[in-house]
Amino acid sequence: MNLNSANADLLKRVAELETELYAVKRTFELSGDSVQTGRMMLDSATAFIYQFLPARVVNNTVSLNDNYLTIDKGSDDGIEEDMGVISENGIVGVIMKTSPRFSIVISVLNSKFRLSCKVRYNNYIGPLVWDGSDSRYTYLTELPRHVDFSAGDTIVTSGYSAVFPEGLPVGSIVNFQKQKDDNYTSLKVRLFTNFNTLRNVLIIKNKYQKEQRKLQETLNQ
Repeated sequence: MNLNSANADLLKRVAELETELYAVKRTFELSGDSVQTGRMMLDSATAFIYQFLPARVVNNTVSLNDNYLTIDKGSDDGIEEDMGVISENGIVGVIMKTSPRFSIVISVLNSKFRLSCKVRYNNYIGPLVWDGSDSRYTYLTELPRHVDFSAGDTIVTSGYSAVFPEGLPVGSIVNFQKQKDDNYTSLKVRLFTNFNTLRNVLIIKNKYQKEQRKLQETLNQ
């Protein structure tokens, strides 16, 4: 390898790392974790378990009932199915399929997508579900009717999954309504991620994901 080529590769890698650092910092700022004076400070447990890998969106749909994205990282880059994907503002989806250089992501904007999330200030948990109508909004469902919710409250990931760490930003409550079962409330959530302009994402690698999933699967045997 000649010197010019080596320098070009080094500059490219530095740019990728700067993008990753900025995006992770931005994500954890929004989630309420400790980020001070422009420096990213993740808690030690999160920093040890999770790795964040930058990728670029090369295809994306937002107007279907079941939307997907394609990103420019695949199995050659260590990407595997069931890894989480986030933007600098919030969650995006989960890796569904991989090839050597690309991956398909099932989007939050997909009727089959389900993710355990919670209201940050009171920790009440429910499944996040998209109704297929508007790419700006989704719904946090199956929340107890007796609990008080306020417009503007932040929705974050619950951590009840091996895919996403706890506390990653999802969106904010717009309004709420009773579900068909009057014992439950459904919250309309404005997503922090703008899927119409989405270009750069981060893939989340959980060091212990396979171990956790393997243990949980023994319950069904």
